[in-house]
Amino acid sequence: MGFVKESKASNMAAHARRAMDEGHRVFVAQLRGALGHSPSLSRPVQDVAEMIEAIESIGWELEQFTSVPFKKNMTTTCLFRRPRRPPQAQYPQPAYNQGLR
Repeated sequence: MGFVKESKASNMAAHARRAMDEGHRVFVAQLRGALGHSPSLSRPVQDVAEMIEAIESIGWELEQFTSVPFKKNMTTTCLFRRPRRPPQAQYPQPAYNQGLR
């Protein structure tokens, strides 16, 4: 990974880690990447995949995103959430059920 890509990715990872450490359940990131020079309609958006992977490596899960092109850049706003925990029993098991088989 190049220096600029690595710098963008590590910068986003630092923000994501801080939000996780502060106990946030939602993290919203605005990512900007340059559009590739491809004559086709499908083209890569440089650096965005690396930034998303860096955020997900902290433990966030990408839930939604939207992208808006502007000149030669693409701005992507991403909504990340903490992984959902499995539901835990709200009530303890009654004593009369324990040990019966």
